[in-house]
Amino acid sequence: MFQRCLVCTDLTDGLQRLVTDVNSLADSGLTEITFLHSVPLWEEGQVPRINIEEIELAKEKLSLGLTHENEKVKVNVEVTSGNVGDNILKIIKKYNPDFIITGTPLRNSLQERIFGSTTQDLMKKVKIPVMILRPQLISVYTSEEIKIRCQKLNDYWLVPCYDIDNARYLLEQIKFYAKEKPSQVKHKYLFLVVIDDVSRSELIVENSIKDAQQKSEVVKKELESFGLEVEVIVTTGNPLKETLNAALNNDITAIAIADDQDNLLDWTVKSFTQEVLHRSWFPVVFFPFHKSDHK
Repeated sequence: MFQRCLVCTDLTDGLQRLVTDVNSLADSGLTEITFLHSVPLWEEGQVPRINIEEIELAKEKLSLGLTHENEKVKVNVEVTSGNVGDNILKIIKKYNPDFIITGTPLRNSLQERIFGSTTQDLMKKVKIPVMILRPQLISVYTSEEIKIRCQKLNDYWLVPCYDIDNARYLLEQIKFYAKEKPSQVKHKYLFLVVIDDVSRSELIVENSIKDAQQKSEVVKKELESFGLEVEVIVTTGNPLKETLNAALNNDITAIAIADDQDNLLDWTVKSFTQEVLHRSWFPVVFFPFHKSDHK
């Protein structure tokens, strides 16, 4: 599904460790990986300037992990200086990746926000999916665990569709990548449809389940026509709770989500997507919403 990846690391988020496992990432279906680190400008003095010394140190640190054979995949290392968001957009234009891997800021409970300011700004501008890996998770992996995680990076996604109709944008995005970016590696998808049974009569819930099952089968056949392996679970309960339970009880490698409206970064508006990002420790693949792509 994804072939080219951009890994954005600040060298403290654990993502720099992926450099040593590029062949394992190739086993997940990737054919080209670009590692990007942005060095702040040197602020001492009256005029900010490029910090050449820090750039060379960062290049050396990232390149050390590439001394082994990486015959399975093309690897690029980019160390830039200046505005992080602008640099990311330039690298995206240069290498045309299918998705981005980024971390989240390490904060305490009082400061907790899902994205740092750079990622928030990035979400507003990019049109490709972003995989968010929490530093607290990847930093505690052993080298062997990281290798396995890289091999299984996009192996089995949980796709929560608390409402099939409202999840149409996410489903269309998955179909697009399955069609336009086919992978030689088989990927599985678990579609979870949750009927919220709060304040509903038994008959209404029963009819809602039947309707969801019928729509799910249509979606399943559509995706299977692209060679995808798809499972469907239709259940009742609280959508967020059932999503987190499904993630724990099935052998998934990531959760795929998207907002059905352009409000993810409006922190005054709570959404299902925000809650998944906030409460799940699983890797999350987020498809940014763009009105021009919405059908």
